[in-house]
Amino acid sequence: MIEIVIVSGKGGTGKTTVASSFALLAKSKGYSLVVADTDVDAPNLALLVSGEIVNRKTVQVSEKAFIDRDACVSCGKCMDVCKFDAVRRDGEDYIINRLYCEGCGLCQVVCPADAIEIKPVDNGEITTLKANDGFTLVTGHLMIGETGSGKIVSEVKEEARRLAAEVDADLLVVDGPPGSGCAAIASISGANYVVTVTEPTMAARHDVDRMISVVKHFGIPFGVVINKHDIFPEMTSQLKEYTREVGGVLLGEIPADENVVHAVVNNRSVVEYAPSSPASKALAKIFDALIETINSGG
Repeated sequence: MIEIVIVSGKGGTGKTTVASSFALLAKSKGYSLVVADTDVDAPNLALLVSGEIVNRKTVQVSEKAFIDRDACVSCGKCMDVCKFDAVRRDGEDYIINRLYCEGCGLCQVVCPADAIEIKPVDNGEITTLKANDGFTLVTGHLMIGETGSGKIVSEVKEEARRLAAEVDADLLVVDGPPGSGCAAIASISGANYVVTVTEPTMAARHDVDRMISVVKHFGIPFGVVINKHDIFPEMTSQLKEYTREVGGVLLGEIPADENVVHAVVNNRSVVEYAPSSPASKALAKIFDALIETINSGG
């Protein structure tokens, strides 16, 4: 199985459009595949993929402190040592604000009455959807106010890999999160190839540079896709030169195309909504170039 991760360095470059298009193009060419959405802070790949939810489960990747009020002697030591202001007084009782608590356990250590327990909590949710197009989509979602996005990403990928192994899939296509932090690092972990989607703007140029530095650090081969290449030709030329300088493969360019917007409004991938559109034709060529690059070891 080949694991392909699509990242961007920043949001709004068209990463999910590329990921959804790759999934449909792969299926149309006879590949068996599983798709994963690891943008756990704001997953939206399922908006472009219609299907039926077949499984949903919560995941626990962190711990929080809980006070047993019956055992608490109201000494206040827990509040005195908490560096996150997670403990506050409520009348004669002390309570813990779950959104502030980091689960460090210091309050448990200083409690003279053994009234505090550190316990796992639900941080996120993993949903498995059977797409109408015949592939499985695994989506992760971080619950509001929770931390641990990188760990949730790892859980999503583990589930996607398990399902891919069950069906002996040819491809695992991963829609990664924006940015270059821990969630993005977790998304590219173990990947065979990384596709970086950028656009000809200064912000995107800056952020893709950070993302590619992370990818190169882990020694993963990568290619670059320039979306809306025709809105700023001079910057597009700079991105092409940059790709050569950092040792990446220019997989292709996608023109600005209103059909992409119309497709999203209709909750569909552009290659399904308007297969003859300029963007769809470009995406088909890019996918072919990607497979050829991977097969050639590039």
